[in-house]
Order: sequence, then structure tokens, then C-alpha cells
Amino acid sequence: MDIAFNLIKQTGYEYVELAYNQGYVGDLDDSLFSPDNAERVRKLLDKHQLKTVALGCTFNLARAEAVSWLQTRIEFAQRIGVNLLNTCTANRRDYAALVKNLQQIAPVLQQAGCQLLIENGGDHNYDAFALTHEGEQLLRDVDASSIAFNGDAGNMVSLRPEADAIGEVLQMLPNMRHCHIKDVVKQDNEYRFPAIGQGMLDYSRLIPVLAAHQIPCTLEIPLRMHRLADSTPQRGSMPVPLDRIVNVLSESKQFIDSIRL
Repeated sequence: MDIAFNLIKQTGYEYVELAYNQGYVGDLDDSLFSPDNAERVRKLLDKHQLKTVALGCTFNLARAEAVSWLQTRIEFAQRIGVNLLNTCTANRRDYAALVKNLQQIAPVLQQAGCQLLIENGGDHNYDAFALTHEGEQLLRDVDASSIAFNGDAGNMVSLRPEADAIGEVLQMLPNMRHCHIKDVVKQDNEYRFPAIGQGMLDYSRLIPVLAAHQIPCTLEIPLRMHRLADSTPQRGSMPVPLDRIVNVLSESKQFIDSIRL
């Protein structure tokens, strides 16, 4: 993390989002959410003069442990000074359990001064919310001000390729409190994630609107992962070389800086 934060700062960024996403980044254990690790994170943020406003904590929100797991993550978020928690939802077949768990955690979020930001899913494990109208229905069913949206156009490309992904995220604006910026290319019928501005999504339509509405966003560029034609995620066995990470971060920043706000 010390190396990662240093590279992020040296590339010209001021913010970072920790992504403790179950499955996508391996199996997570509770030590990641301990007071000791929170203190370590805070010290590293101070050391590298970085800020953070959101915590990535995706896992299946319909599972039996979801409420207790969310409580652990809310406490960790508070310790590192974060009040936005980004997470995908669940499979559509588990919709009733998803709504029940969100209703149970809502008052805990409210008391903590946090919001849980549900994100449109990128693979079939998280298809309970894939398009904007599905997310809006979920918000109505849960009926809690502590639940809102984290938009992700890049997820929509793999799970709902027929949709206008940027247009859908723009429709989320009234309920969106955070946004992930992720570009996508399709190669050999699979979905891969290049530097921002080098894929199929026209972020010049979205980023100025996010800026005008003061919606914070972070870049999500999962270089070690790709998705199959049916959206199934695949994680590479080898880490990505640091020089490639730096190049992708630099190219992404150059593209974003070129957009007229």
C-alpha cells in the first residue's frame, strides 16, 4: 500500500479509494477492517498527502452475514474518515433477501452518518441492479435516505451491452452520490479495461456533468481482471507490472485533464 499510494501521488492524483471487494481482489479477512489497519491507512494517507472519501466493499448483499459484514465495514470507514461505502448488490433471484438486509442496515448507516452506495453490477452475480430503473425500484423498496447510487458505466457494458451506458448513468444523477470511471474495450468477445479515454465509452459526456453536480468519482481500472462474453469475471494469476500501472494512470489523467468542464 505504501508503494501504491506513492505511485498514485507521484502520478498527480489527490484522492484514492480502497477497494476491499470480496472475490474481485481475492478472499478478504476481518484483519483488513481492524483498528490497527485503519490506523495504518490513515498514516499512509497523511504520509503521501492523499485524501479518501469512499470505500469499495462489494460482496453479496443478500447473504446471511451481510448486515454484520456491513457493520464491520461501516466502523472501518469511520476510522479512516470515510462516509461513502460503494458496493454492488446481489443476484436477482435473491432480491427479497437483498431488500431485507438493506432495510436492516439503513438505520445503522443513518446513525453513523454514512451512506451505502449501491452500484449497478458488471456481472451476473450482481444483476439485481443492472439498469437505472432497476436501481430506482430497489431504492423505493428499501425506502431509506442512507442508501443511494454509485454509478458505473463500465459495468453496464459487460452486463447490459445493449444499453447506452453513459446515458443510463446520467439518469442516475438525482440519486447518485459517487461514480466510478471505468473504460472498456471488447477483444475476442471479452471485456477488458484500458486507460480512461481508450475504450468505447465517451466520458466527455459524463465527467463535466459530474463536476457540475460536485459528485466525487474515482478511476476503476482493473488491469488484472477481464470479463468473459457472458460477463463472468476472470482474475489473472500474475500481478500487473508497476510500469504498466503508472502508464495507464498517467494516460488516464491526461485524457481527463483534456476534457473541458
